[in-house]
Amino acid sequence: MINIQDTRLSIVVSEFNPIITDSLLDSAIECFINSGGSKNNIDIFKVSGAFEIPGVVSQILKKNKADLIVALGCIIKGQTKHYDYIATETSRALMKMILNYDIPIGFGVLTTDDMKQALERSKKNNSNKGREAMEAALGVLRIYNKIKG
Repeated sequence: MINIQDTRLSIVVSEFNPIITDSLLDSAIECFINSGGSKNNIDIFKVSGAFEIPGVVSQILKKNKADLIVALGCIIKGQTKHYDYIATETSRALMKMILNYDIPIGFGVLTTDDMKQALERSKKNNSNKGREAMEAALGVLRIYNKIKG
């Protein structure tokens, strides 16, 4: 049985599109605390964009700085293929780390067609994707601990 109160959480959040990512961050933190987590056990790492998220997550994993990690960002489709490369490589890098480490990583990096979709997915309600990423990560943490015995 895990004790959420003692769980060390690291959140890596992109500062690009702050109107979206600030809301994702606030909802993720609120969810963690409402689930029994301690605000004192939260480390927040802000990076310039989504592409920088995996590098920081990698460092957290290598230094054993967290029991739980949540990645938050927002990639909005533009007129070039840049969106496709950033979205694909960011998610691919995070998936590799999920498979290679025993620490859950919640994926809260939005990939939307436009700002309207991003705003809809970051509203301050129960469908906020930051909240959903935290809930998913906490659920996986419970499963990992059940498997460990």
